[in-house]
Amino acid sequence: MGFDVYICYTQSHLQRDGLIASAITDAKSADLMPTGTAVASGQVSHQVIMSFATLLFGIQHRQPDIARHGYVMHGVALRQLNRVLADATRHTRAEVILAVAALAVSELLVPTGPGNYWAHVMGLERLVDLQDPATFWSTRSPGFCKGVRFMILAAALKLRRPSILARTDWKKAMRTNASYQELEEQDLYDVLADSSVLLAERHAMSPSTEKADGTETKKEQRDDMERRARRLLQHVQQWRQRWDSNSIKNMNPVPDTSISEASSLITVDTIPNLDTAMMLMLYNLALMYVLQSLVPPLSLEETTSKSYHFDQRTRIAAREACRCIQYYLSIGRRRLDASAPPIIHWTVSMASERLQRDDSVEGAWMRDLQTSQGDRSLPVYGHIKMAQLVG
Repeated sequence: MGFDVYICYTQSHLQRDGLIASAITDAKSADLMPTGTAVASGQVSHQVIMSFATLLFGIQHRQPDIARHGYVMHGVALRQLNRVLADATRHTRAEVILAVAALAVSELLVPTGPGNYWAHVMGLERLVDLQDPATFWSTRSPGFCKGVRFMILAAALKLRRPSILARTDWKKAMRTNASYQELEEQDLYDVLADSSVLLAERHAMSPSTEKADGTETKKEQRDDMERRARRLLQHVQQWRQRWDSNSIKNMNPVPDTSISEASSLITVDTIPNLDTAMMLMLYNLALMYVLQSLVPPLSLEETTSKSYHFDQRTRIAAREACRCIQYYLSIGRRRLDASAPPIIHWTVSMASERLQRDDSVEGAWMRDLQTSQGDRSLPVYGHIKMAQLVG
């Protein structure tokens, strides 16, 4: 069985315009073919992609010899990358960034050790931070750029670290030559980036740091953070009002169920199209993170009452996200596997966490989804795994 079969299998089970699929499309097939354990081109990014494809095929088809060969090739890729990274003059090369990004995706789908995914994503962010934002975003394929955006933002929010994508220069670059729909989408990704800054600050406001910095100073910091979080919440709400208004103008009205505590799941008949479902997923994901940033740190007396208020609003957002997920899964034979856009897995993870003990129709549906999906995802990139990464 040839290595071209491994590549074809990998392409067929990944998102078509995703990071690795885009890289495979851009590469010459001859460059990816290995002689022994090294690819013909000698490029580290090609080595990473081929080792991943070999590993994935061997593991999914329970072929230990193929999987072992994939692990050997993976080791070659790591050693090759370490040599490249030892040379600071090569850090900004597209090949190096692609290799680290591909390693992160590979680690997500076919783990080789605890903590490896985070190490690759943090390394990726450091390399991306060395780039000129405008050049980086305009000279690479949309699939690659969006894949990097997803990984960096998801990691920042999970690890409670401020994302570099919250900076003005990156926000501006990601809007260059964007369509109207892409601008609407970027607005929400900007909200996620700003939320990473707020959540990092909130995480730092522990009782021990409060004593060290002084009560008055800490209160000023909390008040400032809350003001910025409320402005961001207002911005998200205005986005939704504008988007709903445009949907009505375009004759694609979306029922306003976000304020209902016991509304039934939106059906195929009430969401007009997949684009609407995807945009509402992203909106509710961003809204849930903003609401998280407004929950007071555990050391504050008003935590219980405020937490309850924001928890209720978060549940409502999670319920609407749940309806959009149901719509996505109702079309054709869509599944929560690696062919699904990352935003789907991210939203499922967040909504599942927020609706764990929710007695709504949506909460019951989400728990049933978790039970029915289980470990059936193919490849091993499912919502349960994503919960560990972005929840």
